Amino acid sequence: MTQFASPMTILMVEDNALQRRQIEAQLQSLGHRLVTAANGQEALDRVKEGSPDLVIMDAVMPSMDGFKACEAIKADPATAGIPVLVLTALSRDAKDRSYAAGADDFLRKPANTMLLQVRVQTHLRIRALTRRGVVPAPARPKVLVVSASSLVRSQVQNHFGKDQATFLEAQGEGQARAQILAHRPDVLVLDTDLLEGSAQTLALAVHQSEELKDLPILLLYSPGELETWSRFQEPVADALEKPLVAPETRRRVALLAKLAHLQKLVGEA
Repeated sequence: MTQFASPMTILMVEDNALQRRQIEAQLQSLGHRLVTAANGQEALDRVKEGSPDLVIMDAVMPSMDGFKACEAIKADPATAGIPVLVLTALSRDAKDRSYAAGADDFLRKPANTMLLQVRVQTHLRIRALTRRGVVPAPARPKVLVVSASSLVRSQVQNHFGKDQATFLEAQGEGQARAQILAHRPDVLVLDTDLLEGSAQTLALAVHQSEELKDLPILLLYSPGELETWSRFQEPVADALEKPLVAPETRRRVALLAKLAHLQKLVGEA
């Protein structure tokens, strides 16, 4: 996976000091620079002072809420390219409101540490690649879906759009390894439930391979399974809980397809 030449800057917008410290603790091991703001207006001032590489935005704050702040960041051409991840305890329509405001991602509090870290790292990798002057052109990704479940395999394809990608399938680790070697997919969608072999073993093998280490992996997991993957987080670029929901499946696969395409363009430049 793309390495960072130097630490990136994350602006964390959170009015609750206790929650701010908790998020800082979750992100500390990534080695990036963290700056903070206590409300939306202060966040806009910080963004203008020194363009961060990623904004983690709370939704409910005094002075200006996170939705309005996100809209303002995305409305300004000078800051529109900065990814915004909304992190909130709000329920109901918070996700829809976040994406309507232009947010690039959304997580509910309290966020699982591994999930927060992999989302942050993936957005920062994309940011680092785009700042190198690479402009992603539309591309039809090659996506390998590995799952024992025919339902999951078909859902991934239908949710993303069968005409939007070239899809390959495998039911277990052995088939997946053969498909990877034969077709070199751009994105690996890996279910924890395999017909044979181990998803963790496959993910580690991909990550440790010099030729395959940049292959983004989207992990599909069942409730309660993510903690067992915490020590394996580096090979995973994103994670999505089952049962799958079409908009989120589409968003997650598209994000990793964008990362893969940028990596390919940089490698060819």
